[in-house]
Amino acid sequence: MPYVCTVCNDGLPYDFVTCASKGCKLHFGPCSGIQEASWRKTDKTKWKCLACRKDKQTPPEDNKPVSGDELREFMNLINQKLKPIEQISEMNDTIKELKKSVDFMSEQYDGVVTRLEELEEQKNVQKTQLQNLQSMVEERDTLISNLQERIRENEQYARNRNIEISGLEEVKGEDLKEIMKNIAQKIKVDYNEDDIDVIHRIPTKRSNEHPKVIAQFTTRRTRNQWLKCKKNALVASSEVTGGQAFSTVYLNTHLTPEWKHLLWAAKQYGRPKGYKIIWFQDNKINAKKDVTDRPVFIKSEKDFEKMK
Repeated sequence: MPYVCTVCNDGLPYDFVTCASKGCKLHFGPCSGIQEASWRKTDKTKWKCLACRKDKQTPPEDNKPVSGDELREFMNLINQKLKPIEQISEMNDTIKELKKSVDFMSEQYDGVVTRLEELEEQKNVQKTQLQNLQSMVEERDTLISNLQERIRENEQYARNRNIEISGLEEVKGEDLKEIMKNIAQKIKVDYNEDDIDVIHRIPTKRSNEHPKVIAQFTTRRTRNQWLKCKKNALVASSEVTGGQAFSTVYLNTHLTPEWKHLLWAAKQYGRPKGYKIIWFQDNKINAKKDVTDRPVFIKSEKDFEKMK
């Protein structure tokens, strides 16, 4: 009948270890704690298995010291038992390294957060500065706009005694004051040569136009009277100059180039919206859809929005 191992209860091979104390039969290796080579050198009459050695009821046979082989076998068992602990220790080292990495990343993150907070604060400061600059620019723009308006009004005020006459043919040897006298007769306005302070032609940019005439009166009142009477008759150039042109003569307020452009732009903008009457008066442009309507006052292109 085959023997079985006292420790693992498995069948034993032909060669096995036998305990001298209680006759325990064991496998070589972990079950007995001794390798086959060491067993061959051991005094088999004195060798005891680990179980019998631990048995407190079994009195020691002698005080002989443990052999080196037995000690090595015992240390092997201890090392096998300690392997899980070593693995735990290695895991602890890994955990420590991970913790160091996490701490480093945390420090880096804190640095990034601090930098972001600094940048946010800088952005808020710059935003405030930008708002202040925008306010300054708006104030400056308002001031410039007011100054430009005052300059424009002053330039126009310097022309408040002038009349601009267009459509008047230029003839050789012409006497402009005599021509003005002829125009006065046509539009039925009192004429006195001394009422005209200065009269001259100005060049035109268009070759197909007659050079315009600027007449400056001695008083604004006289100028206004001429402008008021200009509707009394439709005057042709040939009727007052003795020339050949039949172009219509127009008498208008002498506007600065800026006011002329604004008046032209107002007509372009307003007429499609139904504003039939658009004219310049008292340093502003007036616009009406009908004679009975209240005028819309325009001093800049922003005021075009009023024409609805």
